[in-house]
Amino acid sequence: MAVRDLTLDIEPGEVFGLLGPNGAGKSTTLYMLAGLMRPSSGSISIFGRDLRRNFLEIAPRIGVLVERPTFYEHLTVEKNLEISCRLARKHVTIDRVLHRVDLLHAAHQKAGRLSTGLRQRLGLAQAFLTEPELLILDEPTNGLDIEQAHEMRVLLRRLADEAAVTIILSTHLMREVESLCDRVGIMNEGKLISSAKTDALISFDTANVEVLVDAPEAAARRLQEQAWVESVEAKPGRLYVRLRDKDSHHLNAFLLGAGYKITGVLPRRRTLQEYFLKALNS
Repeated sequence: MAVRDLTLDIEPGEVFGLLGPNGAGKSTTLYMLAGLMRPSSGSISIFGRDLRRNFLEIAPRIGVLVERPTFYEHLTVEKNLEISCRLARKHVTIDRVLHRVDLLHAAHQKAGRLSTGLRQRLGLAQAFLTEPELLILDEPTNGLDIEQAHEMRVLLRRLADEAAVTIILSTHLMREVESLCDRVGIMNEGKLISSAKTDALISFDTANVEVLVDAPEAAARRLQEQAWVESVEAKPGRLYVRLRDKDSHHLNAFLLGAGYKITGVLPRRRTLQEYFLKALNS
């Protein structure tokens, strides 16, 4: 069973990332949402309409990019998009689409001569050709180098913000979710095991702080005597303090009052990787 007991709600205008290990069911889920695979049970509603019964009505409002896109290699970028327009029975200004995905400079290059990054952009241009309200992307930065992947994330975020497009994407890259997605769902063994807003997952933990202080060993001994301190660890030039509450102001005041010189109090930043591993192992 590739996907089972999956209930997924995605809000209009948000970028939603499906995160999970290989074989978790991410691609299968996106294929079903795109109408490329029929679920054996359950139902899918997009734009408030049943996908199976209203596919011909819904399909023109969806753009899809799954894995590595394929093209007519001997034709130019522009000609490939013209053919896609004819197949979609849509009249689209090709230059406008190419400009939107920063590919206008390559309009007259043959698809077979494009770099991996430009091929992904052309695939995105095909997906965005009819100016869809929903983009479904399976591993959109797969095969791209660091710079190309960054450019793709910036491009997708711009499409979401400027064109108000809802984006659903699958990925195994934490950085991609952190920098791009409004909300993340974690899948494992075909199930959605967790879903939350990305900002909440990578916020700062003010109960765990790093203190840059001039005499960490002596300060640690003083702090261990305080009831509001759960634990403290001294390192060269710094302390790692776990408080019993989330207010670090009394920690700062206590150390300054005791005559220590503080150059910084830094709350620990929660990471998406921590949340991911905790969700998988819970």
